[in-house]
Amino acid sequence: MSEAGLQDLANIAIKTPTEQEWNAQAAKQQREMGGTFDKVFSPEGYGEGVRRMHQKRNETAALMARLNPKPWSVINMMPFPLNVNGVLHSHLAKPDGTQVPECAVGSPYVHFVIKEVQYSIKDEGAGMDNLDNYTPMVWDPSILAQDYTNEFLTKMGCGGVIIYEGDHAPDTTPGLRHKLEEARKARNRWLLRKVQEAEADWGDSSGRGRKNITDLHRKAAEILLHEKILKQQPAWLLAASESGQAPDPCPGCGEVSDRKASICKNCRYVYNPLQAYKATLIDYGHISMDRLSGEEWKEANEIKADREKAKRQGEEERKPKDAE
Repeated sequence: MSEAGLQDLANIAIKTPTEQEWNAQAAKQQREMGGTFDKVFSPEGYGEGVRRMHQKRNETAALMARLNPKPWSVINMMPFPLNVNGVLHSHLAKPDGTQVPECAVGSPYVHFVIKEVQYSIKDEGAGMDNLDNYTPMVWDPSILAQDYTNEFLTKMGCGGVIIYEGDHAPDTTPGLRHKLEEARKARNRWLLRKVQEAEADWGDSSGRGRKNITDLHRKAAEILLHEKILKQQPAWLLAASESGQAPDPCPGCGEVSDRKASICKNCRYVYNPLQAYKATLIDYGHISMDRLSGEEWKEANEIKADREKAKRQGEEERKPKDAE
């Protein structure tokens, strides 16, 4: 190399990898070669079997480079993230552990692109030469993308997921726009079934079914409201949005009343004795007041004293008039 070239190299700023970057590279080498470079190629390393596997890995990588597999896109329209279990798909996850993020209410979709080929190692056992025989297995983006449709369309049947070759947006071609619309309709049908499940649980007279209503049911309702498929908010969604969670059923009858109510409108169970006494819905000494704390009893006694005082004053004012 010329002196000018060496000088150019000397002027290149070399960034020291972070510990996280070192660990990520070491994990990749471990995954693809059975060990890190220093162990594979050291005299006391993993041995001839691993070195043969690494040679196969290089040959396979060269073949894939010539084939140049294209990236594949995964479109998520569902209100939950798409995560496929397995070592290979875990490599696609972001730092928060999510592979394909959920689609927020009001957004048309989330576009996730798989660009890199993934490799795994298949242990073929010892050969005739008594050496371990490892074979690198190739997983191109098309195979990885297909697993999302297998998981969420074939097994779960939820709709709202499509895959296609390339990294372009799905609304750039008529064919993909049609797929997108069909996936949206299938998603809405699935979400509607979730809303109907929640309606059935909310209508459970025992009240126990209401605890089965989850965030997925609530997100389903919010999306269908946005899509104008639901014309009004379900009662269980309204109750959850006001309090942050679905209210507990009444201990007396299992029905769920408004959080602001002091007394159950069905069985007359007193939710809040102090508030009920303040509103003169119950008399002083009502059995429900046994649940009052010390501070609440103090407040209740002050209210009682004020009322009795006001009553005496009213009676005193009325006496002269009666005498006349």
